[in-house]
Amino acid sequence: MNGTDRFLIDTNILIYFLQGEEVAASFFKNVMDKELCISLINKIEVLAFPDLSEHEEMEIRQFLLDFVTLKVDDPIAEETIVIRKKYKLKLGDALISATAIMHDAVLVSRNEKDFCKVNGLKFLNPYSAEMK
Repeated sequence: MNGTDRFLIDTNILIYFLQGEEVAASFFKNVMDKELCISLINKIEVLAFPDLSEHEEMEIRQFLLDFVTLKVDDPIAEETIVIRKKYKLKLGDALISATAIMHDAVLVSRNEKDFCKVNGLKFLNPYSAEMK
């Protein structure tokens, strides 16, 4: 994985794993010894599904305890503003991008369309297995 030690896992990869998807499970198996992170946006997105039962929510919350939740601070907010203006990303995607950049993490997502255009963002799509 190019020697990186920190991965910021996007919501789509978290959901694929929770659904038992094989590629996502294989990715997590290969990076178990690395620092796995989520942003507050990812936590909100995964837990905000309206049809989650209390039991499902508890299981997801337990799963998310395995990740470092990266907080938003002023430098990340400023980087988010720059990214949102420059690349016209949705606020959540701009915030996730800025968080990955400022924490020197590889963003792991299937959303190549939006994230690959952000300069300075290390990106990995486990479904194409190529870091950009």
